[in-house]
Amino acid sequence: MAMTGFLPRSLKFRLTSFVVVLVLAATSIVTTLALTVAERDMKSVIGNQQINLLSGAAAFIDEQLKNRLNLLAALAESLPEAARRDPEALRQALQTHATVSAEFTNVVAFGRDGELVASLRDSGLSRSLNVSSRPYFLQTLSTKRAVIAPPLRSRLSNLPVVLITQPLLDKKGEVQFVLAGSIDLLHSDFFQQFDLLRPGKTGYLYVMTSDGVIVNHPDKSRLLGHVASRAGTDQATEKALAGFEGWTEAESLEGDGPGIYTFKRLASTNWIAAARYPTSEAFAPMKAMRQQAILLASVCAALAGLLAWLMVLRFLRPLETLRSHLGDIRTGHADLEALHVGSKDEIGELGAALVEDVRERDAALRQLEASEKRARVIADNIPALISYIDKDLRYRFTNEHYQFLLGVDPKSLLGRTVNDVFGGEVDARWRDCMEAALAGKRVHVEREGEELGRYMHLMVDMVPDFAPDGSVPGFYVMANDITERKIAELTQAASQKRLQLITDHLPALVSAIGPDHHFQFGNAAFQRWLGVDPNTLPGRPVVDAIGEAHYAIAKPCLDRAFQGEVTSYEAKANVGDESRILASTLIPDLRQDGSVAAVYVLTSDMTHVKAVEEQLIELARRDTLTGIANRRMFEETLQQALDRARRRDSPLALAYLDIDHFKSINDTLGHGAGDDVLKEFAARLTASVRSTDTVARLAGDEFAIVFENVLPPDEATTLAERIVGAIRPAFNLQTGMLPVTCSVGIAVHAGPGENPAGLLARADAALYDAKRNGRNGYVVDERPAGPRPVPNPAANRAASANR
Repeated sequence: MAMTGFLPRSLKFRLTSFVVVLVLAATSIVTTLALTVAERDMKSVIGNQQINLLSGAAAFIDEQLKNRLNLLAALAESLPEAARRDPEALRQALQTHATVSAEFTNVVAFGRDGELVASLRDSGLSRSLNVSSRPYFLQTLSTKRAVIAPPLRSRLSNLPVVLITQPLLDKKGEVQFVLAGSIDLLHSDFFQQFDLLRPGKTGYLYVMTSDGVIVNHPDKSRLLGHVASRAGTDQATEKALAGFEGWTEAESLEGDGPGIYTFKRLASTNWIAAARYPTSEAFAPMKAMRQQAILLASVCAALAGLLAWLMVLRFLRPLETLRSHLGDIRTGHADLEALHVGSKDEIGELGAALVEDVRERDAALRQLEASEKRARVIADNIPALISYIDKDLRYRFTNEHYQFLLGVDPKSLLGRTVNDVFGGEVDARWRDCMEAALAGKRVHVEREGEELGRYMHLMVDMVPDFAPDGSVPGFYVMANDITERKIAELTQAASQKRLQLITDHLPALVSAIGPDHHFQFGNAAFQRWLGVDPNTLPGRPVVDAIGEAHYAIAKPCLDRAFQGEVTSYEAKANVGDESRILASTLIPDLRQDGSVAAVYVLTSDMTHVKAVEEQLIELARRDTLTGIANRRMFEETLQQALDRARRRDSPLALAYLDIDHFKSINDTLGHGAGDDVLKEFAARLTASVRSTDTVARLAGDEFAIVFENVLPPDEATTLAERIVGAIRPAFNLQTGMLPVTCSVGIAVHAGPGENPAGLLARADAALYDAKRNGRNGYVVDERPAGPRPVPNPAANRAASANR
């Protein structure tokens, strides 16, 4: 009886509701105004934060570009003079600077005519390439300065890249070659730190040129495309391309909703760093505050409603008696005559009217109970075809979804058979299922076909309707259209097949490993490299497939990868009948909650790369002209020899020598003849010393020899005489026989207190003494290290000028 006062049509409810709505409206308006002001201020704060974030990101990119410009300039500065004239020398010089590959995907060189003459990645130049019409090439030639080119697709690698050029000038200041370093926009880590600064969870950063060409974007398929190539240019982007810097709010034309856009131009190039922060995420706290405010307003309205309810209850007390009589009538404790209260006022008239209304209502209820024998089992708003079919296969009930899905009025189906509605073909296709349902079996089936001219894939459930006596007068049918889901499943299967085909033909091991260190996937390279059938890998422990030794190296990296870290390692493994060096990169598959679903592993054969690295290291220690040790190897060898001499207390000597009148040979016969003399000179030196001695070319015609275990003074003198004698026979050059002599200065190691620089200075001084003695001879310095008489400066200058 208490619930009747809460009916929506009661007077008390309407009066109370009016008060509640009035209070709720007032508090909502005030709260909305306050939150609007707060939201405006918060928007300004977020915008300024985005500007600071993007300014730091832009400065980072500027620093990255500056470092690469400096690296390329340093590479150009370090190239020898021969490399500035001869393409072959330039190709060889580039190969000695392979370390720049850590910062560039590739470094190439072009001649003045735009032809590709050298490449760090492809020393064989298997492809011809001419860039004479490229703007960045023409700009480098005209300005003779480094240029950061707009992003483009490389004709060598077919990858989106950014090129940084550096002119290679000759002595006259003219451009002879153009060096170009490429940065891979798709695979390199150039933008890795930049991408990590994205705002929020759904925001992102991107980079475009002032012409609108996309340099970096989370969607890698958009690289090199114009920012307006998909849905046009939004207002924020148009402002940025026109020179705007700062933040603004704009609507995305790609259907992503409004967002806060921030733009910052780079100082080193015409790039624009940009960030998009979705408004829905940025103002999520304001949304929560708005909800809390609405809740508070609702509480205030409820309190006001309670007060209003008490007041209305007092004002409407005269009607309480009449309401009480109505409750007694409903529970059977009184009849309708109780409503005749006997008064002649409005209450009496209301009671008489209620008596008439109650009698009409009772009649209507009895009529409704007599006509409604079967309740509807499923509501019309369920998104599935719901029907009831009797044993004669006639529709007795259909829901409204028939109209939505098939365009058929559900009422028109009542009383008609399945054959009448859909035709004989459909009736025959579903006949076995309908007979099974009438036989008392529950049916669940998925089938495809045409229904009323429309192709569909249906998931159908048929549930028998058992009568009290166990017979089946009909069955219920629920049919769901799963056509889109099936198409999606087929599309996914085709995509997986394409992915499998691609990975199977990669020249690398590709696999996925679960948290239990069992394989989930492996490509066909496992069969080719390790003899393991990839079909047997899923569910197989990693240690069984790669062996315990290899697994011991891989396990620490796997553990770190399953903690969310990208890791890599190298290990030796037997591939076929050969021992190979394999490099593996482990990439975690992160879920939204931060956990790792699996780790993807890419393993490449690095054997050839390692061999090339060792060759480059060896080349860096050898003189390219003579093939003997260079200054770098000499300094290392001398320091090691001194260390051994101190440990073993063994004698050691250092010879410093050069070719007499070598400058005149170059001036009269040319540098080619001079090079031949240097090579023959180095060969005779090598042949005239012991196998334990080290012969090195320091610079020009200056050479040095480290003698270990030399018994002073006689053996040092013998070695000097042998060297001078080996050089005296005339050199057989292409221009004819040429007499060549040399001067030798030998310093005997004075003891533990003498360092390499001191020993070398003594040998050099002995060499000058040999020069002053008339050349074609030697001087051996056996005195202890310490102060020496200072040579005559004028004599030294004269000797130096005629060396």
